[in-house]
Amino acid sequence: MTHGRDDRSAGTAHGATWRGRVFGRGATGGNHTVVVPPGQPVTDPAAAAALLGVPDTAFVTAAADGDVVLRTFSPVEELAQCLQTSLAVLTALDAPDRAPWRVRHERGEQLVVHREGPVTWARHEDAGALELEEAGWPDFVRADPADSAPPVITRQSRSRLHLRCADAAQLMAATVEAEAVLELCARTRTSGLVLSAPDSAGEWRVRVFTTSLSGAEDNATGGAVLGLGALAALDGFRGDVRVCQGPRDPARQGHLLLRVQDDGAVLLGGEVTPLLSGRLMLP
Repeated sequence: MTHGRDDRSAGTAHGATWRGRVFGRGATGGNHTVVVPPGQPVTDPAAAAALLGVPDTAFVTAAADGDVVLRTFSPVEELAQCLQTSLAVLTALDAPDRAPWRVRHERGEQLVVHREGPVTWARHEDAGALELEEAGWPDFVRADPADSAPPVITRQSRSRLHLRCADAAQLMAATVEAEAVLELCARTRTSGLVLSAPDSAGEWRVRVFTTSLSGAEDNATGGAVLGLGALAALDGFRGDVRVCQGPRDPARQGHLLLRVQDDGAVLLGGEVTPLLSGRLMLP
């Protein structure tokens, strides 16, 4: 657990463990996130993350001169890549506004991340050609596919199966069982199932079911939404879009921002809200 002070206005001292919310909107939604700086007495980060119990806990293994290396754990597994903690770490380390930092996980892709007030943005440093793999539509997902948008797997450090749906109401009504997700992910060598659909002008609805939560639905999944933006860019989309992720309960929804630039580069943004900082005390 952490013992510390309320720290809602700024980042923490570099030696303090930071806790906050990422991808919220005001006082609701998003995912609780923990960032543990170097030098903390943590011998088993997986066990520490399980004890903390938040969706994602990052351990900073190196930080110097605008370069950060992380390891991130959910309560059940290590994540090869995590956009949520990659955004949070800049606030946790009190990075200056608009200064680009290079953030990567030990087994993930290199990101360039910067803060703009309460919103932090990330992009792949070297987007390259997106590796795509054709896939089938799972029988347990009761929703109609969008026209000219077949199921596709984005192959990267955390590969995901994307199902682009024709109707947001069907997407929200779909019942997806965790066991079915885990079986699908094992069969397709992916880490999550992503359902998406346009909701209104400039807004998309997304639901993500992930192995990092034992097949359960995630409130906010930056890597999945960034992948969705990359697919949209390949289809010719340019501009900004707001993404609401999660079930119908507003307390369990994430609010993410996508920006596809004229050159096709894709940026993911979200609010990062500090909650407290202090000393990590583990049994």
